[in-house]
Amino acid sequence: MVTNIALTLRDRLLRGLACAALNPGLRSVLIFDATPISLRIAADTTAQFLRLATRRNVALVTLGAAETDDDLWGRFTLKFQNEPFEWQSGLLTSEDDLRVVVIPDLTQLSLSAARACVALMGTEVAHLERQGQHQVWKPNLCWIAGCATENVGMVSPHLLDRFALRLSGLVEQSSDRTNAILTWLDQSSTESSQISLLPEVQAQFEAALQCYPTVTEAGRDRVLDYFDALEGLMRREIALMRLAIATTKLDGIAQVGARQVDLAAEMIGLQEIVGPSEMSTLPVPEITESEPQPEIEEDVAELSSTFDLVKNETESTIQESVYQSDNVDFAEQPFTLPVLIQPYPEDIEPVQREAASLQLPVRRFQSAAKARGIAVGTEPATTPHDLAWVDTLLEAAKWQKIRRDLQPLESAKRLSPALILSLTDLRKYRRASVAEQMLVLVMDHTCLRDCNWRETLLPYLTWAYVERTSVCLVQVGAALSDLQATKLAQIHPEELRASKTIERSILVPRINAGLESERGRATPLAHGLDLALHTLRHALQHGRSTIQQAVLIVISDGRGNVPLAASRTGKITAPVNRQGVEDALQVAQAIRGLDRVKAIVLDPQPRQYPDLPLELAKALGAKVVKIPPLETWEVDS
Repeated sequence: MVTNIALTLRDRLLRGLACAALNPGLRSVLIFDATPISLRIAADTTAQFLRLATRRNVALVTLGAAETDDDLWGRFTLKFQNEPFEWQSGLLTSEDDLRVVVIPDLTQLSLSAARACVALMGTEVAHLERQGQHQVWKPNLCWIAGCATENVGMVSPHLLDRFALRLSGLVEQSSDRTNAILTWLDQSSTESSQISLLPEVQAQFEAALQCYPTVTEAGRDRVLDYFDALEGLMRREIALMRLAIATTKLDGIAQVGARQVDLAAEMIGLQEIVGPSEMSTLPVPEITESEPQPEIEEDVAELSSTFDLVKNETESTIQESVYQSDNVDFAEQPFTLPVLIQPYPEDIEPVQREAASLQLPVRRFQSAAKARGIAVGTEPATTPHDLAWVDTLLEAAKWQKIRRDLQPLESAKRLSPALILSLTDLRKYRRASVAEQMLVLVMDHTCLRDCNWRETLLPYLTWAYVERTSVCLVQVGAALSDLQATKLAQIHPEELRASKTIERSILVPRINAGLESERGRATPLAHGLDLALHTLRHALQHGRSTIQQAVLIVISDGRGNVPLAASRTGKITAPVNRQGVEDALQVAQAIRGLDRVKAIVLDPQPRQYPDLPLELAKALGAKVVKIPPLETWEVDS
């Protein structure tokens, strides 16, 4: 069963895939906001173009979250003949067929696969030195990856920079995807279906293979108009020129001029950069009194602030690497034309990735990782610990026919209902790395009005980001949203207590929201320190804890006006006097007795009772860092 692609080369996505097949330098394509089905259609269509361009067989390979170095580069496997082992090529090392590598979600790509992409994309020669193997080959790979625009900040910039061609995904018109998928799965396995281009599309593409346009000086100069000369991102300029040459070949034009460059830039949604001299020549629209003047919004990027790093996380989905057949029927899947987006959204999207995202975090306290992180895949087991039994049985099931044929007849009959297992079938979970350090931040919101606390706190947040520590935020004196709406006259019981938030990373949005909370009407400093004390004890002394070192940051003027007993009961009895301060100092002395805790007090230098922060630091055994007043900071800046 053959399915025709009812699109012409005037459609942006199909035109971009044809350009990638024409120019090997464009065979790394990133499609934004593409559904899995539309991404599969794009991969099958690219494979069809590549067959026409290279006259070679094209295979499809899928990479996800579970690929290891053995899967990608090759490994030794058992051989049931004279030699006990033989070398099996990996998914990316074969020279026999041209392969289209499909990455459904770039944010979920395994670390090994991400490194392989950086090493192989755009290279002409690849070298392999692994397990005694010495190989040199020319990578015959075409990369098709999908990624949501809002999740671009989760991907390493080195990996994103390798994708030469940026396109927008197809948008499905079908509202019921479940029925479409079920219909596809219910098709008979004997029916073969494949993507087939329209005859006029094939004729135009084959004609483009015989066209060799020349690049004019105007075309070269026009490419530079789309990029800032200060950025120095030569990959983007080269990619635009290659795309302009490919589109010119599709149109059958002999020269690549400024017009062809503009058409290529328009196809990927690239906007021309307008210089200051050109801005002065643009017509200014007249504004009448009846028309309100539009507000001008200034987008100021605060590069020194890590609060903009926070973004919603995406739940991990594990995808196994398999060889995908290029036979698929999508006749019942209607699509609409893609919507153009900015081709380089990583320039404006907030950073959500971890520091040095292409390498594992440095282990400062443990020589080996403990099997306590989140399971992100499976791998061959080398020890009998943390076995993945389902994957082990699935691996054993693949070899049952061979193993039964090698068994004697009597043994095969006796073992017929059983599963024959081997040590090579064992699989264990691959787990994400766990934090070895922790940042505990006790933040008194009632003392932050007249000091530049953000600038002082920034180095510690940067340290937490670089070291990939877990974060515990204890909020003292933060306003409650329901109280802001009702404006109660009496103190609410929740205002007498501090709140605690524990997250795995500084990038979690709840941490940023907590840092920017408004000030409340009470200061339960003793309860906030008590929450920090219990958190540190559990993190450092719990039997299954992996935390080896904790850093305690306290931002407070020491003026706790809620006793610890009042915080626990939710009722306060006057007069309070100095009881809240004494309770805070008593809890601080208990924190001082903990091992592997480094305490730091950020002193806002209050005008009233300036000695209280120093007393708190002495009780904690902490270092004191003064926060400059807001007025002084404004004058100095």
